[in-house]
Amino acid sequence: SSSSSNTINVASGHKINGAAGSIIVPGSVIQIVHSSINTQETTSSSTFVDTALHVDITPTSSSSKILVRASVGLYNNTNASATAATIIRGSTNLFHNTWGFGYIYAASGGGHVNTIPIETLDSPSTTSQITYRVQISRTAVDVGVAYISVNSSISTITAMEIAQ
Repeated sequence: SSSSSNTINVASGHKINGAAGSIIVPGSVIQIVHSSINTQETTSSSTFVDTALHVDITPTSSSSKILVRASVGLYNNTNASATAATIIRGSTNLFHNTWGFGYIYAASGGGHVNTIPIETLDSPSTTSQITYRVQISRTAVDVGVAYISVNSSISTITAMEIAQ
């Protein structure tokens, strides 16, 4: 704009055209990727291990933020034990190294199947492909076997690139 206010006015009935990705409004969603599993996986590890639940996203800008959401069905087969879930980017755990983003606790009877929600806003500062992966553990202080997607329950993960 040649005006000093740096404002461009668009008259009613007109629109702005641009090449794909050339007009980006801060806070808008640029792209969404999604994945789900319904295959039961288990581990007796007391540290986080990979599951098949993951998404790959390639940010269009290094200033973008990535909003990652997951809904993870967890179970533990032993009384007084816990199963935790976390999300990693590459090899970086995005939250707590023992408890992850949340856990379910099996107080008696081998526990219950519970779905935990996970949400985090990441700033990867790259335009290279990124993998966000859900990991589970039986937690460092417990016993038993940790399950994800027990009895074919559905677990999901979604990553959204947010313009800045």
